[in-house]
Order: sequence, then C-alpha cells, then structure tokens
Amino acid sequence: MVLVEMKKSLLDESRKSSKFFYATVHQRKFSTTALVFTDSSDDKIISRQPIKNIVHSAKYDRPPRPRFPDLAPSQLPDLSKIDPILDALDASKESIIDPPFPTKRPSVVITAPETESDDTNTLSAITGLTSDEIRNLMKKTLVVKSVKNQTGKGRMVSMYALVVVGNGNGVAGFGEGKDEEAPTAIKKATNKAIKNLRYFERYDDRTIYHDIEQKFHATVIKFWARAPGFGIRTNHYVHEVCKCIGIHDISSKVYGSRNGMNVIKCTFEAFASQKLPEQIARNRGKNLFDVYHNYYGAL
Repeated sequence: MVLVEMKKSLLDESRKSSKFFYATVHQRKFSTTALVFTDSSDDKIISRQPIKNIVHSAKYDRPPRPRFPDLAPSQLPDLSKIDPILDALDASKESIIDPPFPTKRPSVVITAPETESDDTNTLSAITGLTSDEIRNLMKKTLVVKSVKNQTGKGRMVSMYALVVVGNGNGVAGFGEGKDEEAPTAIKKATNKAIKNLRYFERYDDRTIYHDIEQKFHATVIKFWARAPGFGIRTNHYVHEVCKCIGIHDISSKVYGSRNGMNVIKCTFEAFASQKLPEQIARNRGKNLFDVYHNYYGAL
C-alpha cells in the first residue's frame, strides 16, 4: 500500500510539472477589453493583457455602403406588392408577356416586296411575252464584280453583273449590265437578258441532240448527251444555265479558263450550234425517220 501511494504522488508531481496552460480569450468584436488567460484545469485567471493593436472607430458602427448606389435596398422595388405588368395576371385575362400562339394561318400572306424589274410593260411590248410570263422567268445572277477604269480623273470604280434568264422550257438568254451600284447593274443585266431570249432545241425535252465541243477565247467545254435520269453533272455555271434552259440529263468538262463570263457565253454558243436531225437529213439525203433511228435510237 505504501508503494502504491508513493507511485500516485510521483505521478501527480510529474503531471503538475509538465502541465500545459491554455489561454482562453474572452473578447467581443471591436472591443477594447483585455485578453484574459486562464488555466484550463480550474479556470483560474493567470494574467490580463490589454489590447493595443485594435483601435475603436465610429466607422465600424455604420452599416457598409453598397458599391453601386442604384442597387441599394432603398432603391430596389418592393417585392411584397403585386406589379400590374411583371406579376402573373388572372388566368381569365390574356397574358401580356406570352400571348397565345395562333392556331390558324392568316388568310392574307405577307410576302417580301417585289425585287423584279419595273419595266415589265416595256419588255412585254418588245419580247411579245405577257407580264405574267416575264414575272415567272427564272433569274440567276451568276457574276457580280467590281470593275476599275483608270482615267485622267482618277480610278473610276463600277459594278458589273451577268444575269441568266429562262423559263425552264427551252427559252433562255443572258445579259450584262454595268453601273455604279450593284442593284442597278443587276437590273440592267436582267432587262438585257429578257430582251435576248431565244429558243434552244432539246432532244426529248431533256438533253442535247449530240456531243458538242465548243471553244470561246481561252475556254474549251465538252458536252455529252446522257440517258434519262442521269442528271446535270457539270460546272456550276453550266448547271445554272441548263436549269434555265430546261436540260436535265447532261455532263460536261471545262478545259482552260474557268472564268464565269467565258464559261456562260461558251455554253450558250455550244447549245446554239447544235445540228438538228432535219439539217443532217437534208445534207445527207436521208429520211428524217432514219436519221432519228440511227443517231438517236440509243438515247
């Protein structure tokens, strides 16, 4: 028993010698009271140290000012009240924000204003076509570019346009126009194209009568007649010309210059230079039926 009591006394002394004291800080925000250090075991006050680094100021008592005055609470709307526009309206009334989507199409269809030529009556008198036929023509503006002409007054800039017009049933033509503004140049080219309309022969109303090789300046184009359903497999300029004329089965290859003006003019010259069966029969002294059978029976 004596040894046990001696061990307990030794342990108590060792604990007291190696005891750690923990400081508990009793402090309020922005206060100038002293720091109080106490013993964690019995909460006895060990020492008091005044706070020197914290300086009390009246600015801490004021509420913080907002960075943006317009977003201050006093400037914001009162959300506790019902707004007549922004808040949801009565279900029986129509909504102002989200009106009901119309379920029926309007009887009057609003279309874009007409961009066609205003000289319809004049063109109708020149070409012999009616106003409706002129309005229904397909108009393809294929080339639009700026042209610069150096003169004594300086560099004169103007716009050039080339337009192809056709009804898709064998009648087509192209025109060129030049003006300071592009829309006016296109209008001039369209009027000239309508005046230059002509008819192009087609075999079976879908392709050309025979293979053609045409040269225009530095451009050479070869055309091949194709079977039904082949389609238009050509240069993009030739493709638009064939659509205006009404050719549906054809293929071609452009050699040399691929300038748009040269390709379009070469295409029109090639289609105009076809040899018709009547001409072949007259030159060879054969029957027209035999010419159709021998030359076009495979198509």
